Amino acid sequence: MTCRVHAVVIGAGPAGCAAAFHLARSGLQVTVIEAKAFPRVKVCGEFISPAATGYLEQILSADELRSAGARTVDRFVMELGERERVFRLPTPAWALSRRGLDVLLAAKARESGAEFMQPASVREVWYGGAGVEVLLADGRDVAADFVIHADGSGRHDPAGSVASDSRLVGHKCHLRVPGGIDGVRIRACAGAYLGTIAVEGGLATCALAARKELIARHGGDADRMVRSIWPGFDPAWRDGPWLACGVQRSGYVQPGHWRSLRIGNAAAADRRGVRRGVLRIRWRLDSLPRDVATGAEEAGRTVGHRHGLHRGGVDVVGDDDAGEAELAPQEPVEDRRREH
Repeated sequence: MTCRVHAVVIGAGPAGCAAAFHLARSGLQVTVIEAKAFPRVKVCGEFISPAATGYLEQILSADELRSAGARTVDRFVMELGERERVFRLPTPAWALSRRGLDVLLAAKARESGAEFMQPASVREVWYGGAGVEVLLADGRDVAADFVIHADGSGRHDPAGSVASDSRLVGHKCHLRVPGGIDGVRIRACAGAYLGTIAVEGGLATCALAARKELIARHGGDADRMVRSIWPGFDPAWRDGPWLACGVQRSGYVQPGHWRSLRIGNAAAADRRGVRRGVLRIRWRLDSLPRDVATGAEEAGRTVGHRHGLHRGGVDVVGDDDAGEAELAPQEPVEDRRREH
């Protein structure tokens, strides 16, 4: 039996759950469809930067985050051979594994009134003037005024998936490092960079992006590759296997239908933003519920485009970098030789 809601959200990661939370709290009927059961381990740096902490704390209080084991981070450290440079973040960031964060955000979305279909896989989405219909692999379907793509790729939007860089592969694992990890630590070599950060439960996240030729040079052995970048790394620290995925590299992807919105990585993975570690697609948490509600009332009219629906509910930051300066690490406060 087909049910009708204001919005279907595909994907229950941070972007999808945040969208569902705000939409449901605004009184709209929302169904979230997520393919994986939670908790899950996912390839992710597990660092919520100062640019995103305000949005996160609109949903989860600092006390709730700390109760889940989240850690605050105020230092950004770059290791350069035998030396390191320490930068102070302008405001503290959060570090929490996706295993923990996804569960917390999904619970908040449910509390706000969002319905979940999980685990459930989307087979296809039909778009029409009267609404959209989301068809699931198990035969169920959901009708809605709009569909919000938050699955990391936007594969079910008529415009297609966000492009990946065929030259790169992302890796991630959790470590138990003797003495722990202090701050966000970045190491690099030609063709790769490696980041580590402490998360909950005595674990540290180790995330790596590398060119395929560098991976091949090490025989596909991620441990060997990491040791070439981080000589002190011991594979015995690993608390589980290496996970791998593609690395998205694209600018903003215009949704292929006015009833389709794209948020998070399904909207873009801008090349400049990846290089500089600054998310250049900023989702408008405050306007999305209004846009969806307004668009639903005016369904079938071209004025839906005037409410930003054709832009996927995101702000596209231009070439000027206004607003980035206050979010970037400050000048280095320490430049010292590392102790072994």
